[in-house]
Amino acid sequence: MPTGPIQPETGPRSPSPEATTRRKSRRKLWDLARNLHCPVIGTCLDVEELRRLARKARARFDAPLGDYDIHVCFVSNAQDKNPLSVAAHKALDRKFASHLRRFAAARSSDELAVLWGEACARGEVPGAMWATLTHAACDEALRIRVYEEIHMLSHQIGAGQRADLKALTAAHAELEKLRRDFDALHARTRTQLQERDQRILELENALRESEAERRRGEGRGRALQAEMDELRTSASHQAVVEARRTAAHATSRLARAERDRDHWQRAWAAVTGDHGGAGGRHGDGHDDAPGQWPAEAMAACEGCTAEGCALAPDLGGRRILCVGGRVKLVEQYRAVVTGLNGRFEHHDGGLEERRQRLEALLSSADAVVCATDCVSHDAYYRLKRFCKAHSKPHVFLQSSGLTSFTRAVEAMAQ
Repeated sequence: MPTGPIQPETGPRSPSPEATTRRKSRRKLWDLARNLHCPVIGTCLDVEELRRLARKARARFDAPLGDYDIHVCFVSNAQDKNPLSVAAHKALDRKFASHLRRFAAARSSDELAVLWGEACARGEVPGAMWATLTHAACDEALRIRVYEEIHMLSHQIGAGQRADLKALTAAHAELEKLRRDFDALHARTRTQLQERDQRILELENALRESEAERRRGEGRGRALQAEMDELRTSASHQAVVEARRTAAHATSRLARAERDRDHWQRAWAAVTGDHGGAGGRHGDGHDDAPGQWPAEAMAACEGCTAEGCALAPDLGGRRILCVGGRVKLVEQYRAVVTGLNGRFEHHDGGLEERRQRLEALLSSADAVVCATDCVSHDAYYRLKRFCKAHSKPHVFLQSSGLTSFTRAVEAMAQ
């Protein structure tokens, strides 16, 4: 068996007419003319199939063979029966078994030519070529036709391959250009998406900051509104307290003035013997100074509450604790004590304030006034026990009215 490429011989090697007439079975690969081995091997078997057949036949070569060398090797060995030609023949029969069965129905060269033309029209050239050339009814004319058509077909295929290669090259160039354009477009799109995402993030942050600022603004607004309401309430309450204090002071001064008037009228009547009014010495329009009055008149001034009078009651800064009493009169109580130069403290008598505070106030007070009609039983008895135990001056009033309170405080002052 040759170990290298063998050049094929040129020219047909046709059997004699007598041999053609006597043949009853299919031809083998090595029975074909030499000029048919190249187109059959090249058309019906590709290079990878040839290499597998060579390995299966355990063919050995001096050096690795290229595609052309392996093709020439099989073509040169197809001239006679050997392991490579036998392997190639069996491979062709297996590969094109369906074509062999279909073409076996032909009984003449004409029928075989019809089958050849139909198969070529369908593009089944390799299988039809092998089935036709190895058929027992294939004559010389049909073999020449098959050879010529395969030869021209190879030229057409070559031209088509060159055209396809040119188109493929152009397509590769166009594909490369499209790939570059796509990469550029992808880069631009990615940049735009990143810019859009960054812008969205900035807008979301701005929105969150705006929402937080709005909530802070609402909080400040509520705080300011509450402060304004508190100021209004405080101002209104302060105004009410001032008004009540002023009213209590005015009431106290009015009551004191009325008592002073009655007192002076009684004193004048006692001096002058005039019980009918302010007559006598004051009737002639001349006012006598108090220092010029008789001793009887001066004696009658005892208990006087006239403001500025040296004999007016004076608490001397003592702390007066009022326990119980009417809540709405507390400021007037305070005005009375303040008007008599005293300091005023108040406890509601256990109605709302705790009992512990009462003990503290009792300890710091100089005197205690308790209105029994507006005080709890517990506060009453605690006050009574405390004052008795500590010899604390105290007065229990049957009524919590302003007049009763004023008289009690004046009595303490005198």
